[in-house]
Amino acid sequence: MSSRVCKNCGGTDVDVDQARGDAVCMGCGSVLEDNIIVSEVEFVETGGGGSLAVGQFVSSEGGAKLPSFGDSHLMGMGRESRAQTLQRAKQHITTVGHQLQMSQHCLDTAFNFYKMALTRRLTSGRKAAHVIAACIYMVCRTEGTPHMLLDLSDLLQVNVYILGRTFLVLARELCINAPAIDPCLYIPRFAQLLEFGEKNHDVSMTAMRLVQRMKRDWMHTGRRPSGLCGAALLVAARMHEFRRTLKEIVSVVKVCESTLRKRLTEFEDTPTSQLTIEEFMKVDLDQECDPPCFTAGLQKKKLQQDEIEAELESCRPKLRGIYALPDVEDPEEEEELQAVAKHFGRDLDELTLEALIRLERSRPGEPEQEGAEPQDGVPRRRGPSLESILGPMPSSATLGLQESLHGCVGGEGDSGELDLSGIDDSEIELYLLNEREVKIKTALWMAENSDYLKEQKEKEAKIEKEKELGIYKERKPRRSARRRPPINASTADEAIEQMLERKKISTKINYDVLKDLNAKPGASPAHAASPKREPAATSRPAARPRKPQQRPPLSLSTPLSTLGKRWVCLEAGPGSAELLQELVLYSV
Repeated sequence: MSSRVCKNCGGTDVDVDQARGDAVCMGCGSVLEDNIIVSEVEFVETGGGGSLAVGQFVSSEGGAKLPSFGDSHLMGMGRESRAQTLQRAKQHITTVGHQLQMSQHCLDTAFNFYKMALTRRLTSGRKAAHVIAACIYMVCRTEGTPHMLLDLSDLLQVNVYILGRTFLVLARELCINAPAIDPCLYIPRFAQLLEFGEKNHDVSMTAMRLVQRMKRDWMHTGRRPSGLCGAALLVAARMHEFRRTLKEIVSVVKVCESTLRKRLTEFEDTPTSQLTIEEFMKVDLDQECDPPCFTAGLQKKKLQQDEIEAELESCRPKLRGIYALPDVEDPEEEEELQAVAKHFGRDLDELTLEALIRLERSRPGEPEQEGAEPQDGVPRRRGPSLESILGPMPSSATLGLQESLHGCVGGEGDSGELDLSGIDDSEIELYLLNEREVKIKTALWMAENSDYLKEQKEKEAKIEKEKELGIYKERKPRRSARRRPPINASTADEAIEQMLERKKISTKINYDVLKDLNAKPGASPAHAASPKREPAATSRPAARPRKPQQRPPLSLSTPLSTLGKRWVCLEAGPGSAELLQELVLYSV
């Protein structure tokens, strides 16, 4: 009896023959298994009394090690191509790792990543240097070493974007989740290159504190760590009285100058940038800002909404009468009203409401004034005056202030003389400069306009030199263009005649004939006044006289297309007027 069950009949009587390598159901005769592989391990006894397993272990990375052939100098001929590829890759990884000063543990991990990529056939179609660089960078990401992909790109002289694509493919296919890079890893490295001397540690710690604050303000996600490190190091250097320019920071962190300026601008928008140096080193703000991209998106949406509202407001028809919107008060008047309300220690709305109630109680049946006339058929509503609402306004006498300058100075100033009766001599002397102040002001003016004075001296020296050489040309003063008197004409014909008399367009036009254009409306004065041209005597022989074409006479049955083609001939031919009159009469 066997523990196997037949799938066809459900019987348990199954005959398993190890020699044939099959299993047959004795109830229905179905072959349940065929070519059974025996997975049992056999042992044999050695000569020393020990036991040894039969066969050999096969690695999951490849086949068994093949025996070598021939002498000792032919030992490597039988190796697989896979082993040679792995050996070359290990040598290349070791060379690159030593140049980057990586530990042996990182190099072994990178070699294991390469073997995994080779097993999954991810190396086919890609250069070995690209795959090796991607494996090394994968180790840097997982182990947290301060190395960037740009370092591998500079070392191997390969485009960084090609290495980035290869790294993303390997990480996705090998199911490796590379953690985000912490910018604090690169701070000591960049600070060492900027040469801060004894304060290197202090600047590094301040820069790390700035980077941590940037991470809490959501400036780290989706950004390159080198940009944040550059901005933090620049601010930390200024805090410790080190003057480092943007070009020096850019040459170390290897980012664009515009990127560095953008990170500084984003940090400026955070509340941390408003703290002093002492407050920043002692206080940690609990408030976190929104990501810069989120804030920029909100501002963009707000601008779009404002544009839409402005467009709708311009397209909306304006109401009139009592439905019209009230006029917007002047902001200066609004500020004055708020100041007066603050003087009374009350809100403006409360004062207005109380004044309106008192006004209604004091004048229950007062008629309207004469000036309150209806406008556009709608009676105007006369509101209470400002004095009735706010009460007596404070004056200069009640506040204990002097009178304004307008009350002291006379109203009439036509004589051009100032009335200095109310001004003391000591006050006038304050407006006059003494010799020391004159010298200081002169020196300031000369320093401010030194470039202009230098240019004027150079121009004068150049003009004198040209006058000595006799090549100086004085500029002629520009003549002011005389303004022509306007054309006064009652009709357009008179205006044209005056314009032609003033400015003749051409010498080949008989202007006397143009004056008589309206004299004879039925005739053509141009043809009547122009003399007949005599044929010029030339050496060419006379052309053969053409035979006149015989055209059928026009009648009522003549089609319109033919009539349209002959219209030009009718205008110039003899008796055209009589023929046209006949055609019009017949058509009527």
